[in-house]
Amino acid sequence: MATALVVCFVALRALAVEGMWVPLNIHKNIQDMQQMGLRLTASELYNELDPSLKDGIVRFGRGCTGSFISADGLVLTNHHCGYGQIQAHSSVGNDYLTHGFWAPDREGELPNEGLTVSILVRMEDVTERVLGTLQSGMTEADRATAVREASSAIVDEAREGGRYEAQVSPFFYGDEYFLFVYEVFRDVRLVGAPPSSIGKFGGDVDNWMWPRHSGDFALFRVYAGPDNGPADFHEDNIPYRPAHYFPLSNRTPEVHDFTMVYGFPGRTSRYLTSGAVALVTGRENPMGIGLRTRILELYEQGMSESDKVRIQYAAKHARISNAWKRWMGENRGLERLDAIGVKRRQEAAFERWTREDPGAGGYAGLMDAFSEVYQDYGPLRYASRLYAESIRNIELVRFASGFETLVRLSRAEDPDPDRISREVARLRSAAGAFFRDYNQAIDQRVAGAMIDACLELSEPGFVPPPLQSVGSHAQAFVDRLFSRSILATEKTTMDLLAAYRSGDVRRLERDPAFAFASAMEAYHNEQIRPGERALESRLDSLYRLYTAGLRQMNPETNFFPDANGTLRISYGRVEGSYPRDAVAYLPYATAGGILEKAAQAEQISDYRIPERLERLIREQDFVPYNHGEKLVTNFIASNHTTGGNSGSPVLGASGELIGLNFDRSWESTMSDILFDPEQCRNISVNSQYILWVIGTYAGQGWLIEELHITP
Repeated sequence: MATALVVCFVALRALAVEGMWVPLNIHKNIQDMQQMGLRLTASELYNELDPSLKDGIVRFGRGCTGSFISADGLVLTNHHCGYGQIQAHSSVGNDYLTHGFWAPDREGELPNEGLTVSILVRMEDVTERVLGTLQSGMTEADRATAVREASSAIVDEAREGGRYEAQVSPFFYGDEYFLFVYEVFRDVRLVGAPPSSIGKFGGDVDNWMWPRHSGDFALFRVYAGPDNGPADFHEDNIPYRPAHYFPLSNRTPEVHDFTMVYGFPGRTSRYLTSGAVALVTGRENPMGIGLRTRILELYEQGMSESDKVRIQYAAKHARISNAWKRWMGENRGLERLDAIGVKRRQEAAFERWTREDPGAGGYAGLMDAFSEVYQDYGPLRYASRLYAESIRNIELVRFASGFETLVRLSRAEDPDPDRISREVARLRSAAGAFFRDYNQAIDQRVAGAMIDACLELSEPGFVPPPLQSVGSHAQAFVDRLFSRSILATEKTTMDLLAAYRSGDVRRLERDPAFAFASAMEAYHNEQIRPGERALESRLDSLYRLYTAGLRQMNPETNFFPDANGTLRISYGRVEGSYPRDAVAYLPYATAGGILEKAAQAEQISDYRIPERLERLIREQDFVPYNHGEKLVTNFIASNHTTGGNSGSPVLGASGELIGLNFDRSWESTMSDILFDPEQCRNISVNSQYILWVIGTYAGQGWLIEELHITP
């Protein structure tokens, strides 16, 4: 079988399609998609008048995607997208991270305060309405003000008195503007999640890697009021009835089968210039990798010493680790592709066009302008990123900075007791959540390491004033910070808030943690961000010209706007890749690979699996979700994805759910900047493995019965 697969994908290599396409304009791509195997029309993918696939897609929380998979509002997303909720319901005595959670019925589903699911109602090209308010000769600042005012008016109108949430998002750096209108549901309950040994199998070792054997999925349910609309949590709420939900396929996709990812990709930077790529690969990424390496070492040291700390820091470790490993892969991929050289050649071609085409004179000198701005922008951007990666990764500093509003309200000329009372209540709630997952000893060690690093890595002229007197005494400074701060312990924090009056503001202002956080934030906001923001505004205007010029230079090309958290479609095929000389990635991974990795569990704890999982795999108890004698766990395809696509459904030719997107291969992490059709592959959980875990491993027949499963 392996040899046959190699032959298949050797014959049809590089079928990947770059692009994250706006669903409203998907008719421009539909012929290409149908030639690749899609059996649906553009109106079946996106339609505002009748139900379409877009009605089955949700924005899950703040940074993931999910999809409806039943008529009763059941949502499928990634385990790592629901990780924070699973962790919040876990304790040492009731460890859902380790053992998984499965509601016995709908009454046993767990509510999640603050978690929302957003459903797109419609999108609209409002470019003419926004740009029609601009006047020639406007400064960039005046332009930004006019755009903001026009967008605000459009949003206010679209919200229909609060019925919807809305946003106007720029495309192509503000050359186009689109309105997005959402219904936001606030009653979202946890239904089921496998143990982390399945949902997070391979952990940080396998993150961004192929092959994968992860069951990275979780189930939630959206509840609504009696009118099927958004409602706050209430026991009388009923399951939401979606306009569309996806059937789950019980068929392993074949090599070269059409695939489509429908979701909310976060951010890409496809049109960056060579100077920007040099800044990312040469300065930003190496600095971030080094700092996060140290933080992870300190987290792991503490997590190895206590089950309580392991649970407290599981999500924090995953957050720090995710970007850390991605940056390493991104740098390696961009260097392999000679991304800076590729960009320089593109820029040289652009400059030739401006000289040779009589209609391109308005773009002359653009590359020189970019170079000048990046020369000034680089040091400010680096200082800003260093602050974010060092000082802002000290938990106490982040927590203390949250008291700024209370101090400001208390210092008002005529303090408003009601506003102060509401802010104190908010802080009490935030403090409860903070200290539930906080370990002072770990944070104190991180603080010492990060302050040392900030002093060492700050470039001349950019050492923050609050640190200039610290010198070689960083640890003594940190020890005083933690030992004398009211905000370092839950009891002293809650005692302060329990009886807080505006006159207590002096205690807060003198608190060493608050004073340090406030001084660092003030330096960043007053000395770094204004210059950085002004240059970013200048860069936006240059990129707006550049992308407009590229589209004028290549009128036959169907350009796509960078991802910006709005709904997109990408498409490709199931196919492997050749990441290195003499190495081939086959498109499928099977349950047999779980046992191969589990044999290394003594050395790699992320490969430990439950006894039940091992037994079922050894017995090959895969029917009816088998592929021959195998159970396919994961597959790779050539869809263009990024962060935010986590939890996106991977759809087959007829719109059936064949997989759940959760990652990219390490060789693909550079695709946010430069897409390589030979290498870029997204990684998905096979729908059959999801069904097998729910039905066979977890024995949740009531959930299987709720699903529409296609052969």
